[in-house]
Amino acid sequence: MRVLGIQQKISFGRALTSKEKNEYQKIQNEARRELGLGTTMATVFDFSVPKQEHDNGIGTSFSTDAQKMAEFLKTMCGVNSIQLQPQGQISNYIRSPYSGTSFSLGMHLIDLSKLTEDEYGNILTLADIQDPYMRNVNDCENVNYDNVFSENGHEKMLKTAYQNFIKTDKNHHLKKEYEKFKKENSYWLERDALFEACAVANKSQDMNDWPLRDKNIFATKEIDTERIKELKKVKDKEGNNIVDYNEFVQFIADKQQKESKEMYNKQGIEIYGDCQIGFSQKDYWAHKSAFYENYEFGCDLGDGEYTCWSPAIDYGKLNGEAGELLYNKFNMFFKRYNGVRIDAAWQFIKPLICEPLKENGKDVFDKHGNKLGKKLSTQPQVENHGQFIMKDIILKAAHKNGIPANKILLELLGGNAYDSLDAVKHLGMQLIHITRYGANDWGRVKYYEMHGSNKYQNMKPGEYIIGPGTHDDFSLIEQADIMKNTPNGKERANYLAKDLHLNQHELEQSTKAMTGAIFAELFTTKNQFATLPDILGSERRINTPNTTEGNWLYRAGRDYEKEYYRNLAQGKGLNAADAYSKALKVKTHGKGSALTQKLDKYASILREQGPMTTEEANIIMA
Repeated sequence: MRVLGIQQKISFGRALTSKEKNEYQKIQNEARRELGLGTTMATVFDFSVPKQEHDNGIGTSFSTDAQKMAEFLKTMCGVNSIQLQPQGQISNYIRSPYSGTSFSLGMHLIDLSKLTEDEYGNILTLADIQDPYMRNVNDCENVNYDNVFSENGHEKMLKTAYQNFIKTDKNHHLKKEYEKFKKENSYWLERDALFEACAVANKSQDMNDWPLRDKNIFATKEIDTERIKELKKVKDKEGNNIVDYNEFVQFIADKQQKESKEMYNKQGIEIYGDCQIGFSQKDYWAHKSAFYENYEFGCDLGDGEYTCWSPAIDYGKLNGEAGELLYNKFNMFFKRYNGVRIDAAWQFIKPLICEPLKENGKDVFDKHGNKLGKKLSTQPQVENHGQFIMKDIILKAAHKNGIPANKILLELLGGNAYDSLDAVKHLGMQLIHITRYGANDWGRVKYYEMHGSNKYQNMKPGEYIIGPGTHDDFSLIEQADIMKNTPNGKERANYLAKDLHLNQHELEQSTKAMTGAIFAELFTTKNQFATLPDILGSERRINTPNTTEGNWLYRAGRDYEKEYYRNLAQGKGLNAADAYSKALKVKTHGKGSALTQKLDKYASILREQGPMTTEEANIIMA
């Protein structure tokens, strides 16, 4: 009767039994060897991680729930790397992870439940994490920023932990680790904490509201030591020393980041960090002498309009303060991660700098919330034809931390990307490409490895990593739907049919066939990536560029395993067995083999109607 009870809940999708999973793993490993695959990467935002217990409304890669999901992605899709998006501090008002801090980790990443463990001196109790804050989230498919950043949210819990930490015996290992952490991170830690003290002293997180003296504490190499002494004494309304509290938060976040990286690595999964090209207001304040005073990084909006989106380093100071800041920023990233993605890397080679537009002394914004600017008529030039930052700063920091050049992924998409290729193509770094705009003579996997005159061609497998789109693109399902009965869709169906030996008419008409082909194409070269929503088969977007509403909200469902199998049955998501099989058949001009037959068997099983968890499958399929 118990089996029948489970069967009544059956929807679409069919999970593998434990026995089938073991066999599938062997077949998958064989297919990967035959295809010569290297990195298969899932692009994951911390906030997208589902949480099963004590849910506060936002995910974190530091949690055991994230590690369980990573193991699932590895088993079912061959994922062996996770590219985490920027992990810096954000707020409820500026939620984009690309607006976060360069050095400080976001306090919202801290897994509070771990603070109840002996390893953390039990600085929170089980009663603490039963706080209503941890129990009032019902919608687990959207991030609840209001809950996380509320007055009684994450920070309240961390202040309780801090107060208990203060009372901990001075010989406790946590206290010793804390002192060591402060010494090792002296370049940035105190300054970032002083920003928070200055914000409390001036009752505003916006430095533009502060008096001139507080704005310019670090504006020159002659820092205002007297004001710093005063700020070190600032306390919050609960009596906590602001500087010490913020340094404590960073210590806990750093400790959990290191522990989580170690756990992922033990699972056979490498962790890549996303080093955003921009800087937060806190970064600017703490290292002000390294930046232009009135200019910012810019981006072309089209129709002659430009947007300003971040303080810009002073390229005239690359041999001074700006170079020091960049080196320390990358040094931190290479310490924290197995590899790094560099966002908008062309800004380090052929920059686009703008001056913010002003009306009555205030910034000007368009209807989408973009801060508008004027492109400088003369742009800064980087030394050695753009190789200086890449070779003398970034690769130097990577070498110091034992990170090989091929673990550095360069996003050279849009902007001045094409003009930047010459500076980086032979440095051993990997270039990021996407197939979203694929056509017969552009953007297809085959194109990059063809011999030709375009700078994007003449590449070898392993010199680039390719995916169907980034976090700024339409979901893969949206892409396939949009392409139906369009010239671009027909052109894409044409080259996919030829390259993969598939039926062109079916690709033109079927979203299911098109998404399957797009995934399969990725596995015809060495390294590939896809976003978490695309892998799980979700139609949701992560971000819509140049808009402020509805972004950075996607969370994988609590029952992501069931969601994945249900979507596979509908032709959505990454059916890795199907993708491997199609990719292998390219080598034999469409003919199968004993290995592709095994893969096709599992691809078919994953489309069946049946139990949607391995636990249920073990009972029913037995």
